[in-house]
Amino acid sequence: MNSDSLKVTVLMSVYNGEKCLKEAVESILSQTFRDFEFIIINDGSTDGTSSMLAHYQQKDARIRLCNQGNRGLIASLNRGCELASGKYIARMDSDDVSLPERLAKQLEFMESHPEIGVLGTGIKTINEKGRALQNWRYPASPRVMGWFLLFGACVAHPSVMMRRDIIGQLGFYQPEALYVEDYDLWTRANSVTQIANIPEILLRYRFWDGSICSQHRSTQRRNTANIMHRMIVQLLRSDVPVEMVSTLQRMCADASLDTFRQIDQMDSLIRQLYRAYLGSNTLSPNESREVTRDFALKLLILAVAASRISLRKGLPIFAQALATYPPMLLSREIMSKGVTKGIAIMRGRA
Repeated sequence: MNSDSLKVTVLMSVYNGEKCLKEAVESILSQTFRDFEFIIINDGSTDGTSSMLAHYQQKDARIRLCNQGNRGLIASLNRGCELASGKYIARMDSDDVSLPERLAKQLEFMESHPEIGVLGTGIKTINEKGRALQNWRYPASPRVMGWFLLFGACVAHPSVMMRRDIIGQLGFYQPEALYVEDYDLWTRANSVTQIANIPEILLRYRFWDGSICSQHRSTQRRNTANIMHRMIVQLLRSDVPVEMVSTLQRMCADASLDTFRQIDQMDSLIRQLYRAYLGSNTLSPNESREVTRDFALKLLILAVAASRISLRKGLPIFAQALATYPPMLLSREIMSKGVTKGIAIMRGRA
């Protein structure tokens, strides 16, 4: 392995991750593309993680193990980014599983598309025991990425491959973006490069009670709303109360609203965002259709939230959603599962 021509650094931070660590590490070591360095930051683990990592380091020379006192995920990732020798940095989490061709396919894509600075993949969520839950395919086109970023992260962090020089220019991860360090980085990267996703599922993403997004959900939601607010203000070029953005976030998360006033506010805000995005971006017919489909899906979510307060208030919004994107009426998910469950399925296939 010649560090002068090294293409890929795989970066993983782990804290007390022995439960799933073996599967995660071995999924990287068994990649079909083999010429990479694997930087693992052991962030002050107190379980059996340290001995497991020492074993793998002795077994495979591609591993660069860095042991440190507990400093947290963001500091650990920034240390790993600074140490990285590769042209590209591929992220990995200690409880996930990369499919064998993940690195090869991402590297081929990045080498063929120099305009792309951040590349994610589709994922399959799994539970603590590895049981498959749901497939998630994120928007692929860079020109629609800005729309989806208005509402949250649309790139699976442990699936990404990034150009090191670009994220280095951005200062890597920001310490204040606690538990939303990835979403913050994508929104900043979107202003200087293009972001894309490979639709193919190349990572198994483990979601369980011990994961960060489960343990720190309230902080994560608050910080996500702050980033959404920044993006929305930039697009609309006018101030929007952060409380209204928090309501939008809550509505998108669980179709939850409390008052008629909130329904009217969300209806107005979503329409403003849609008009502003189409007006400030040149999209192909397919890209415009993808944004319109998601806009209609947001209206459908609003209709469900409104109907929980008043059916009379929700039905007109439901009709507007279907008029905006008529194929939604015939969607297999809506027809077979009903509106609420259908929305959840359609989100994953966006």
